[in-house]
Amino acid sequence: MMDVLGMLRIVPSWCYWILALVALCLGCEIHGAGRVQAKWDAQVKQQAAAAEAALELRREQNRAIGAEQALKSAQIQKGYDDEMAKVRADLRNSERLRLGAAWCDGGTPGAAQAGSPAGGDAGGAAGRSLPPELDSAVRALIGEAEEAAATARAAQQFIRENGMAPP
Repeated sequence: MMDVLGMLRIVPSWCYWILALVALCLGCEIHGAGRVQAKWDAQVKQQAAAAEAALELRREQNRAIGAEQALKSAQIQKGYDDEMAKVRADLRNSERLRLGAAWCDGGTPGAAQAGSPAGGDAGGAAGRSLPPELDSAVRALIGEAEEAAATARAAQQFIRENGMAPP
């Protein structure tokens, strides 16, 4: 053991001071790097939490917008359904379609066909009833046209109510 201590005396004392200074610098570097890493990790966690909070806020806003749009859509659909119910009821309750006298044989009423359900003249009315298949086809066409018009009116009303139409 004494031999080891004797060998340490050979090295000048200023070398020990340099060795102690290097050890101190390394210790400070390791400690500082650890603190910087801890701050970095804390900042990353804070940013992740802020991003998650912002994302959750955006999800909540999207849910609110979705609910508002669903309500508006339901209102538009209700208006459309009400209008179409009225049109369908009017079509159901109307009499068979008739051609006017001007369209029948040069404007003269045709002969009465009592007992012919397929389309004779109505008693005392000028013109002629359409055959049932043509009558139903024309009514279907009228229904489609009214449906398209109802869709357009519902869209137009939505545009006006939401301020999308020019003044």
